[in-house]
Amino acid sequence: MKKRLLLALVLLCNVLVFAQKHVVELPAAKDEKGLLPSADGFAYMLPQTTFKVDVTIAKTNYIKGYYAEYAEKLLGLTNVILNNKSSYKLKNVKITPLETTDTNHVYWVELSNRQVKNDFLQGLYSKKQPAEKIAYDTEFAPTSPQLPNFFKNYSELTYIEKEDIYIEKKIIDSVLTEVPVNQIKKVTKSVEQKAKEAADFIIKIRADRYALIAGEQEVPYTQEALDFLIKELNQSEKNYLELFTGITTEEDLHYTLTLTPQSNETQIPLFSFTAENGFNPKTDTKVSENNYFLQFSPQISQQKTQNFFKEKAKEEKYLAATGYKIRLAAPVAINLLQNKQIICQYGQFPILQYGQITTLPNNSDDFPIENFAIIY
Repeated sequence: MKKRLLLALVLLCNVLVFAQKHVVELPAAKDEKGLLPSADGFAYMLPQTTFKVDVTIAKTNYIKGYYAEYAEKLLGLTNVILNNKSSYKLKNVKITPLETTDTNHVYWVELSNRQVKNDFLQGLYSKKQPAEKIAYDTEFAPTSPQLPNFFKNYSELTYIEKEDIYIEKKIIDSVLTEVPVNQIKKVTKSVEQKAKEAADFIIKIRADRYALIAGEQEVPYTQEALDFLIKELNQSEKNYLELFTGITTEEDLHYTLTLTPQSNETQIPLFSFTAENGFNPKTDTKVSENNYFLQFSPQISQQKTQNFFKEKAKEEKYLAATGYKIRLAAPVAINLLQNKQIICQYGQFPILQYGQITTLPNNSDDFPIENFAIIY
């Protein structure tokens, strides 16, 4: 019996010598007064779940035509764009979970002499994974609207040649004679004159197209040739009509922002949006209907677990563990809200901040801490 007891004590001593001494919590990284302990060891931070939010806004640009004011007078068109403006539509809100460091939970692991001798740190750092790079600030990726080449590059002659005829008196062979003189001047066209020329060209295109369809041409066109000519005339008519009606272009605007929910947060503001002004990274303090939020609903309550450990710590024989401190993610349902109404259900995501921080026994030397912490 004494031999068995002695053997048990030897094994226990070996375990305690080999295991890390203990894990101490450090001040947060933002606290400049925090100093690392002088013992051999390594530091690690618990990870936290950060969400990357990608917002896509569809923007429609209404661009006034050069001759919009004369559309009704010259062509009888009333449904035209008279002012440049834009409208917006919320197209997509996508969330992507990422792991980042939680500077509020930094720990130092003191190693035993045996661990130092066996190059424990070398093996640990060889398993360390590089940190993933993410963007923390709000980003905006604009795209330039593509105007049709004809509309963008349209340039009509701005002048016309005007012939003036007047009588000039000259002395020819000692006789006073009236001589007619012609003089050609370049006069700048008015916008209405340019519009009338464009309208006349539209009418001519329609007449030419009708002549092709009615077979008034003496040339026996093949069906392919006829289809090609009609297609070109249709495109020319469309190009010139847009000078009166205006054009509409569409583009997608992409915004990216990141947020890290805290365990006590159930709702986080994202942005505000209106059809007139589009995306705004700040919420609207006047009109709540314009605001969008992410709602976080934990599916597991950690209160019972916390109460259990509090009661357990009151026992006389209770010995608190001093090993690695880890945190497992808890399932959280995430919804997109607009004015307190759910407009999108993303489902459940494992979020570390809503999980319980657990302390492992100090003889857990083989535990893969690199899978549960960010080591540096």
